[in-house]
Amino acid sequence: MMKEKVYIVGGSGFIGKHISVFLSQYYEVFVFDKRIDKQYFSQYPEIGSMEIDVVKSQLPLSFETPSYLLNLASTIVTATRELEHLEQNIADNVKILMNLYDRFHHKAALKLLIQFGSSEEYGNGVSPFIETQREMPNSTYGILKLTTTNLALMLHANEGFPAMVVRPGNLFGKYQSEQRFIPYVLKQLRQNQPVEVTGCEQKRDFMSIDDFVSILQKIMLKHEAFVGEIINISSGMSISLKQIIEQMKNLIDTDSQILYGKIPYRENEMMDLKCNINKLENLLGESLKVDTMQRISDYTKEVQ
Repeated sequence: MMKEKVYIVGGSGFIGKHISVFLSQYYEVFVFDKRIDKQYFSQYPEIGSMEIDVVKSQLPLSFETPSYLLNLASTIVTATRELEHLEQNIADNVKILMNLYDRFHHKAALKLLIQFGSSEEYGNGVSPFIETQREMPNSTYGILKLTTTNLALMLHANEGFPAMVVRPGNLFGKYQSEQRFIPYVLKQLRQNQPVEVTGCEQKRDFMSIDDFVSILQKIMLKHEAFVGEIINISSGMSISLKQIIEQMKNLIDTDSQILYGKIPYRENEMMDLKCNINKLENLLGESLKVDTMQRISDYTKEVQ
């Protein structure tokens, strides 16, 4: 029996790498990105890849229509608040989605396009975040993601395009940039270097990348229930950054000092951010049990 095809656009980054490897167990997976990590993907010859600028080009006609199309491509990848190049970034990300729409909207074989949004879209909204609330993004990244969220839903509502949007919580795992919170703390602890952080009283909704990709596949298997929807994918609970640091420190033989308060809180810092996952659980028909602290412990022990 032939495997269904999955195309992952922008799939050479942290999230895309994990998704492609996991899904390749069940599907024929092909990754498209402006820059392909050839060293990484050489370990997985079953995963196809192609370097392509999806802002400037559609996917080649030689590629058959996939069953599932995942759009992770973004010209901004961090929650920056800088306004520089905002207009161009929004235009480029709209172009990416429109190129995918133009290429595949008339193809019946496409079951689902998963547009990757972000919990940053909620911004200064009331936590726990629920998909029906008014978004109040306070970063250019959040604005950009909200723009493509609304475009994807419009294409579904007006044109029948089988699109949905997922909004991940704070993901962590192997291959993530050391500039992100958990990898940064781990690196400093392992190198016996000071950990310079805020007071770390703020709470965030973290989820391991392994749990995330497993849930993503469950959504794909029940794609008909998710078309046209916005879905939070997270643990549904928040943990203080200080609790995370202290747990990691207890697992590592380190002389690092934790310099709480070295970095000031951002202006308008929200102190408790978490996502409501009732809609996800209702559509999947199951209760999700995610032990984030255990996953953080596993990650701390695994990553060298």
